[in-house]
Amino acid sequence: MPEGRMPRWVLVIGLSALLGLLVAACGSNDDAGNNDTNTAANATGATGATSGGVNATTGSTEPGTGAAVTAGTDPVDSGRLFSADSPWNTTVEGLPVAENSDRMLELATERKAAREEPGQEGVVTFTRQIVNEGLFINSKVWAPLIVAANTPGSVATKFVCRQSKCSSPDPKVPETLTIPANTTPDPRFDGWLSVIDRENGMGYDFWRARREGDGTISYQFGKAWTLDGPGFSKPVGIDPERAVGARGSGLPLFAGVIGPVELEAGQINHALAISVPGIARRNFVQPASVTDGVGKEKSLPAGARLRLRADVTVNEKALRSLKGQRRRSADAILTALRTYGAIVVDRAAVPSLYAPLGTSSKILRGSELSWLKLSDFEVITLPQIYKDPPLSKVGLEGPETGGVNEQVQSGSAAGNTVGGGL
Repeated sequence: MPEGRMPRWVLVIGLSALLGLLVAACGSNDDAGNNDTNTAANATGATGATSGGVNATTGSTEPGTGAAVTAGTDPVDSGRLFSADSPWNTTVEGLPVAENSDRMLELATERKAAREEPGQEGVVTFTRQIVNEGLFINSKVWAPLIVAANTPGSVATKFVCRQSKCSSPDPKVPETLTIPANTTPDPRFDGWLSVIDRENGMGYDFWRARREGDGTISYQFGKAWTLDGPGFSKPVGIDPERAVGARGSGLPLFAGVIGPVELEAGQINHALAISVPGIARRNFVQPASVTDGVGKEKSLPAGARLRLRADVTVNEKALRSLKGQRRRSADAILTALRTYGAIVVDRAAVPSLYAPLGTSSKILRGSELSWLKLSDFEVITLPQIYKDPPLSKVGLEGPETGGVNEQVQSGSAAGNTVGGGL
């Protein structure tokens, strides 16, 4: 139930811990779908319509569409985003491993959930599930719809916020963006939409975006990113207004996404975004700036950097079964995971990487590296651990309901009633 994540601008944060438990299994992209025939896709919510299209009967544009993500195209433009010293662009080669790496990864496989007992109002039963599924590369449903601004055939499109306050003012989300005419976010899956404006050096994330009947795109939260900046925000305790984002970690939706042109070239020169089932509650490290973790506090925190272990036995049989471009894609991702690693950005039903929504199955189908497990990775030594909500905002009766944290949006335990701490 990720779509139930409510904006923190309008929530009373004192209830977050309890209500977070009630939907702990429903984080950013950890909904199970309805197709029991595909375990990986089902677990990540990658079922149903994948990239949308034009309805043959009505001629209308269906949700989840934008510029076609096929061979030779890439909404992220295949170049590095953010500054050269951004954690998204620096390697993990030679960095020390955390002493408790194995334990953090083990705890990160635990999904927690709660359900009400029928006929017993207010009574819940808490369950725990150990996730043994391998790595999935998501380009359907819970993958972000990413489009490039100011490209041939684009049209000026008005963006309208459905709340009185939808974003931080600096930098500001514009009221109009020139984007492909068929850009139609899917509101069923948090309406994730990113617009990359290379011409002006900006990227924009939108949460709960949808196409309206008058041609506008409305949304409930937006965040602007400078493409030559660090690619992350300051912690919520330092800058609560800028800390939050469309993801539960506060990190950009489009950061760490695997571009189709990169896969075609067989080379990825940046860190990848990864989501895991049981990221830590309350704890996070930079580059994350908030967290919606519901796992044990000693689990893997949002913002942690992972690296594929050098001693991992590569499943050569599985790789040999991949033909042409899909083999090239798999090899490129493996190399990137060893060189640049992956940054924990969110929670998901199974360990998940991301490609743009609608990426062609000729390039990537998602199961190419399903033989990789979380235990095949190692955690780089963690930097300073931050708390969400900050310790200064937590009293004996729970998080404070007054003060600066009322101005925080979705994604963190401080005021996210569906993603709060346990």
